[in-house]
Amino acid sequence: MNMKSVIWILAPLALSAGVIWLSAQDPKTPPGEGIRVGELAEKLQAREKALAQREGDLQQREQRLAILQGTLDKDRADLQAREKTVMEAIDKLEALRTRPPIDPQLIRTYEAMDPIQGAKALKELALLNREVSVSLMAGMQPKKAAKLLDQMAATDAKLAALLSEKVGLTKPKAAAAQGQ
Repeated sequence: MNMKSVIWILAPLALSAGVIWLSAQDPKTPPGEGIRVGELAEKLQAREKALAQREGDLQQREQRLAILQGTLDKDRADLQAREKTVMEAIDKLEALRTRPPIDPQLIRTYEAMDPIQGAKALKELALLNREVSVSLMAGMQPKKAAKLLDQMAATDAKLAALLSEKVGLTKPKAAAAQGQ
C-alpha cells in the first residue's frame, strides 16, 4: 500500500475519532448552566410556597374582616335602635315636662271656686286629663292652689301628691320654647 492509500484510509478514521471524542467532551448543557437552572427552580419553588402562604394568610384575614364587619354592622344597628328608643323617651319626657297652655279664664274660675268644690272638680279633671289639671294648678296663684290641694289631700292624698309633683316637674310651653 502506498502512502496515498494509507492517508485515504486513516484520514476518515481520524476524523471519526475526533468527532466521537468531541461529542464525548461536549455535553448538551454546559456544567455551569445546569447548576443555575437547578438553583432557579429551587428559588421559584420557595417563592411559590411563600406566595401560597401569603395567600392563605390573606384569606384568613379577609374572613376575620368579614366577621368583624358583620359584628360591626349588627352593633351599629343595635346602637341606632337604642338611639331611637332614647330619643323617643326624651321626647316623651319633654312632653310630660311641658304643660299645655290653659285659658286664663278657666284658671280664674277655679281660683274663685269654694276650695271644697274646687278640689272635687280638680280631682275629676285629674282623672280625665292629668296634664290639663297640672297646667291648671300651675297657672293658679300659689295661695289658692294650696287651698285646693289642702282640700284634695283630705280626700285623696295620693292624687294631691302626684299633682304637686307634676306641677313642680313641669314648665309652661312658653317657658320651654324660650329656654330652647
